[in-house]
Amino acid sequence: MNVFLTDLVSLNKVILSNAREQFTLHPEVSGRATRALPTDLIAAVETERVSGEKRYKISTHNDPNSWTLALDFALDQAIESTPYVVLSYDTFGKPQEMVFNSVQQAGQPTQYHAQLDITELAERDALLRALSVYESQTTLVVVVKSENGLLNTITDPAVFYFAPDYYPYIYQGLLPPGNRLELILYPIPFGSKTFNYYQDYVRKNYLYYLPDEYLLATDAENDDKPLLSLTFNAPQGATSLDEVRVQFDYFVVPKVQQARIVDASVEFKHDQPTGRLLPFATADKSDLWLTLPDGRQQETEALIDLQSGIADSFSLPYHQFSPIWEAFFDTAPQSTLLKGYLATTFTGFPPEHIPVRLALDSRYKDQVKSFIREPSMAVINTGLLFKTLAATWNPNGPKPIASILVSVQRKTIELTAGQQEAPLNYQTPVLDLILHPEKPPVYYYDVEIHYADGSIKKMPNQEKTVEVIYVP
Repeated sequence: MNVFLTDLVSLNKVILSNAREQFTLHPEVSGRATRALPTDLIAAVETERVSGEKRYKISTHNDPNSWTLALDFALDQAIESTPYVVLSYDTFGKPQEMVFNSVQQAGQPTQYHAQLDITELAERDALLRALSVYESQTTLVVVVKSENGLLNTITDPAVFYFAPDYYPYIYQGLLPPGNRLELILYPIPFGSKTFNYYQDYVRKNYLYYLPDEYLLATDAENDDKPLLSLTFNAPQGATSLDEVRVQFDYFVVPKVQQARIVDASVEFKHDQPTGRLLPFATADKSDLWLTLPDGRQQETEALIDLQSGIADSFSLPYHQFSPIWEAFFDTAPQSTLLKGYLATTFTGFPPEHIPVRLALDSRYKDQVKSFIREPSMAVINTGLLFKTLAATWNPNGPKPIASILVSVQRKTIELTAGQQEAPLNYQTPVLDLILHPEKPPVYYYDVEIHYADGSIKKMPNQEKTVEVIYVP
């Protein structure tokens, strides 16, 4: 699994941050989303860890006659009365609300469980759209009665948008509508190129567009660090770097030229005065293609949402690590490594190819370790042979030796006159060998000499660069 899918709460923050920058909202929608301004009361949906994933405590379920949305939230302070919970959203330009049927205290005085029950198909479809379409700008508003009237606060996450591909557990109880969009191709020139837009056949004032490209997402809460993670894997007992593979996990997000969208909006309103431009969330078919050292290949395991982003992973043998790492910083136009496209297809139209680039700022070139989320456990095993000279065991020497103990990585062997040599296994972290190929491996060990008179001499922190080692 892509490592960024193990924390869906943090990923949602990245998705929403990018969406705010890339997708221009209709003025009526953006205005509605900020009416219920937060006050000194803070509310947040609670989280939990399920099968290794950090998730929001939101669920849906159904029975033959109804659908239910349930969630847990917490306030930052205790209040005197039970709050109301309202789902506020926009449906095709019209502000709407759903009031939760039940809100009950759960656990601590500041924790609550809220439940929304609906019985009509139209309500079910409206709820599905409110949660899964960014343009709905859905907010979960907690309303508290106080002496000063009604106190409103928007619950974190501030925009209640959850891409179905990344949050399938939220939609388990909601059956999605089966009808796909019917579209009309609507080309509009911008600069020296013509871009394809798609007009909704039913709602003629809706025009859909695709991103200009996909780039590595960055985490605003972590100094804008790109969402890239490296893992070094080796089979147990590996003795050579030829057995090592490097896995790259990454998450890319859509980028849009805002000037292009503004220009297209003006052009579209010549035909449709009430026209609105909306980003596509899904396509009838989407395939990711990426150029790696062995050529361009389809990333069949990629998780794709046009509006939220793409989560993907690929694995390479260790000897391809250096060229692929250099490719992250190669800005030459002719460079093809780590470049590709997302082929999106809408029924009845040729596929659109949206560029995808995996690139890092030059400041990260010497910071490979910072992209390894956890210390790699992959190691290379080397057999060391510890030996002694026959003269070491001369009983007539000035200080006869009874035995010699050699310790390597918490394993100890004993050498005696009857066993003058013995092997020990040494494990070297793969990362050390890959990041510093110019340096020969260094083997560290401790020696204890036990003399016949009972005295002991300790020789800690010895080191050699050869596999056959004479002691003492």
